[in-house]
Amino acid sequence: MTDLLLSPAVEARLPTVFPAACHNLSVAPHWLDAGRFWYRREGATGVEYLLVEAATGEKRAAFDGAAVAAALQDEAAFAALEITSVEGETIGLAQGRRRWLWRGDVGQLESLPARPHADDESLSPDGKWVLSRREGDLWLRPALGGAERRLTDTGAPHFEWAKSPDQSLETILIARRGLRLPPIALWSPDSRKIFTYQLDERAVRRVPIVQNVPEDGSFAPKLYEMRNAFAGDTELPIAHQAVIEIETGRIIPCGPADVTETSGLEKREAWWSGDSGRVFWLEHDRYEREITLVETDSATGAARRVISERAETFVEVNLAYGAMPNIRVLDGSGELVWFSQRDGFAHLYLCDLATGAVKAQITKGDWPVVELLGVDTAQRQVIFLAGAGEGAADPYQRRVCVAGLDGGAMRVLTPEPGDHAPVLRDLGWAEILEANGANGPLASGLSPDGGYIVVTTADAARLGQSWLCRVADGARVAELEQGGCDLPLVLPERVELLAADGLTRLFGMLWRPRDFDPARQYPLLDLVYPGPQCIQAPRAALPHDELTKIAWAQAASAAGMAVLMMDGRGTPYRSRAFHELCHGNLADPGFLSDHVAAFPQLGAGRPWLDLTRIAIMGHSAGGHAAARGILAWPEVYKVAVSTAGSHELRSYNRCWPEKWQGELIRYADGSSNYDSVANALLADRLQGHLLLGHGDMDENVLPSTTLQLAKALELAGKNFDLLLTPNDDHASFKSNPWVIRRILRYLTQKLGCAVLA
Repeated sequence: MTDLLLSPAVEARLPTVFPAACHNLSVAPHWLDAGRFWYRREGATGVEYLLVEAATGEKRAAFDGAAVAAALQDEAAFAALEITSVEGETIGLAQGRRRWLWRGDVGQLESLPARPHADDESLSPDGKWVLSRREGDLWLRPALGGAERRLTDTGAPHFEWAKSPDQSLETILIARRGLRLPPIALWSPDSRKIFTYQLDERAVRRVPIVQNVPEDGSFAPKLYEMRNAFAGDTELPIAHQAVIEIETGRIIPCGPADVTETSGLEKREAWWSGDSGRVFWLEHDRYEREITLVETDSATGAARRVISERAETFVEVNLAYGAMPNIRVLDGSGELVWFSQRDGFAHLYLCDLATGAVKAQITKGDWPVVELLGVDTAQRQVIFLAGAGEGAADPYQRRVCVAGLDGGAMRVLTPEPGDHAPVLRDLGWAEILEANGANGPLASGLSPDGGYIVVTTADAARLGQSWLCRVADGARVAELEQGGCDLPLVLPERVELLAADGLTRLFGMLWRPRDFDPARQYPLLDLVYPGPQCIQAPRAALPHDELTKIAWAQAASAAGMAVLMMDGRGTPYRSRAFHELCHGNLADPGFLSDHVAAFPQLGAGRPWLDLTRIAIMGHSAGGHAAARGILAWPEVYKVAVSTAGSHELRSYNRCWPEKWQGELIRYADGSSNYDSVANALLADRLQGHLLLGHGDMDENVLPSTTLQLAKALELAGKNFDLLLTPNDDHASFKSNPWVIRRILRYLTQKLGCAVLA
């Protein structure tokens, strides 16, 4: 690999290396109770564990880290410890199934029996039962030992109980890693029932994936298969939901439900009532144009529709695609907090649970609710993240706010300039495993009673500062951590631009080259991801959850490029009308036309930008956009790097394109409303340098989409570069160090950067 090595400055900023140089960019508190939490920090000599008293902000070492590490003799286990309990100087610790007690008074680490369930099993809330799945059926056993019994007996191939859909985009990856997910089932609070489903994928399209270099060292290609419905397919996976009584094994059908990439249960779109008598769940229609909250009687299966949200384009439960719904069922008071964009912005409404009628609009204004963090029923208030508003200098900057359930004035807890947010939960399968009762409570910025919140504040000019805030009056109780980086950073400049319509304000981040000299000219790299389910430009210089993206900007800057990340029209976190512009318009992904309009604006005040040398680069939907950029605007983009691009949405998991492009309509002449999105139809327009890349085990965006574009370019007689790697999937391709170096080499060579390795 030595012939691919880049300059030391670039090597130190590669996405595979750069995150290790960043420290304490945020704090993820794990609350032991309403008044205490613990968190990990990156100390000078490694991971440290701190305990914090919320009332005073006093923090101290949770235990003697050096002594515990020495007793464990397992560096990886020490770095992943969870604190499960604190009683004086006796600390409960866990890692995976392993358990210990650290007795600080005598300095001893005492091993405890392993927890009774594995990662692929589910423990009941009372700790008495362990649920597992095998050969498509559910099995139950006592947690403390005893005979196992079969809970269902109707499982069959591709008609399995409590299974994550094949189209989850990681099914083959999970199988290749030898992982098993726990059963997808929601325990009732009294541990006497579960809410789950039998997933019917029998008629769904069969999609093959060929592994050309099997991990076992054999030479014959290995065939994997998954069931994945494409846009326009008639046969879809269906979840036949049911309540199952643990004691009797009785199965109470609760009706069918559509599934997207994952099931509603995996997306946390189901809730039990406090008395375990009812289940509430969200029903989606195929095209995400209607979402309904359904209440089901857990004893009879009788259902009623509580409230629905409808739109001609799409409806959402959170502005972040696939995130936890901004909905809470308050069955104790017979109420519901509902999320809606009915007044043009994303807001919260208090509704009657019996009738669905709106009792009060909790929030209102020309800004969106970004995340519902919690509901304090005792104080009758909600704690949430909100955008700054259309009139703000930066509408994407977030604020922590409090509003009364019954309406009234809103309080902003973080009025200072900058972006303010707690650590937000992810919904990947790693989070599902952790939520399965593995090692105690998940990290949450908000305390269990809603009295305190841990917030990280940052902006383009400063790294994250994390602090503890009291919700009652917004007072800062204590500073917890200041983010840092071991490497010199190029801090970005926040830029405001006008869209192609000449009216709409747009925003982005611009990084200068690391060796910046105003007397020289530098090429520009447009790093794109078009959404429309997210934004591309980071809200701060070094967000803890976007280090890979930032690493690309820092590495490219060190290689002699200016770097732009901006958001065109049609993305979330602003008005409803702003976001709806994307619908049916994926032929202009992320409004690349706005990028093209923005370049002269950037260059007008920056003579050091060479607008004759603009490159575009993206992965996945960004890969589609990167290829679209150089094909549709060959006079603007001279270099493009398109990896894992979704160049043909008719051969993609139907959930994403059907929500954003709409229903696939086939016309009598054989054309369709999806034709304009296909990059292969523009192959004859290529003029510049194009690198196409893909991993051959990508089950998210199939390798065929890149190869089909490659064939179209070949038939058009175009010169392009093709990079295929064995055994890389959607995530590992873009994190492959060899691939990263190849891409950076390609960019520097084709752009003629003055800084070369």
